[in-house]
Amino acid sequence: LFFSAFSFGFFSPSQLDVQYPPCTGWNSPLFDVAIDPASSSSRVVLALSDGDVIVFSTTQGKSKACDLSLKFPHVSLLPFKLHAFKGHIMGLPTPLPDTPNKADFFREMYFFNLAAMEGGYGMSPSRAVALQASFRPKQPDSFALTSSPSPQDRGKSHIAIRFEGEKGVELFELSLKQPPAPKSAAGGGGGEENGWASWLNWIPKAGVFGMTLVGVIIWNIRKVTNQKSQTRGSGGGMEDLDEDFFKERRKRMAASAGAGGALDAGERPKVEEVGGDGDD
Repeated sequence: LFFSAFSFGFFSPSQLDVQYPPCTGWNSPLFDVAIDPASSSSRVVLALSDGDVIVFSTTQGKSKACDLSLKFPHVSLLPFKLHAFKGHIMGLPTPLPDTPNKADFFREMYFFNLAAMEGGYGMSPSRAVALQASFRPKQPDSFALTSSPSPQDRGKSHIAIRFEGEKGVELFELSLKQPPAPKSAAGGGGGEENGWASWLNWIPKAGVFGMTLVGVIIWNIRKVTNQKSQTRGSGGGMEDLDEDFFKERRKRMAASAGAGGALDAGERPKVEEVGGDGDD
């Protein structure tokens, strides 16, 4: 791997040639690079001079590519010295030679969790920074990772740090667990399925509950409306029993009762005198 201020690429020692064009596409000069060992050199982490950290993917399937795949959260105005370790990217803010007031910048060591950043950012804390180590009042100037040669301590690692203004180095034991793979990568499903899963992860739980509640309300409204329309169509509703209906009903009852039946509305009874013979 080689890099310059605005490009990086891979050089083949066996063929003494650069087989593919170098990757470019950033505006700030490149300060340091690190290869993600979990991706078989297909992902390169770039630290820019303005403090940004970006990740480029150099493969897409079986073909070569130069795609920007990830950007670290901006946590420092100084560029980072990078080192990959157990699924994490270690970064030490380091001032440039022409940085004014270097002593005013307090330097802490950051451990960035690649798996957490690949999972995306939502409402909950992202845990992109797994560890932030402070050495105050000392100012770390550079660091290097070492592994124990003893078979008994094969799982242990140490970090050697040289502090500014002090002689020699200080050795610290470093214990860091490998982060689990992101859910989108661990599922192993198709691209469309992973896309839906990642999209749902961005929606807060309150939003999912709200959409479900709105759906239930709309379904109940449609159910009540359909029941009313069916009731009106069958003629069994009380709203169909208007004044004309009662008038027609009274006329039919009067006709069926005969001459001595009930009187129609507006008719007045006729009164005849019935008297016996000899009455005055």
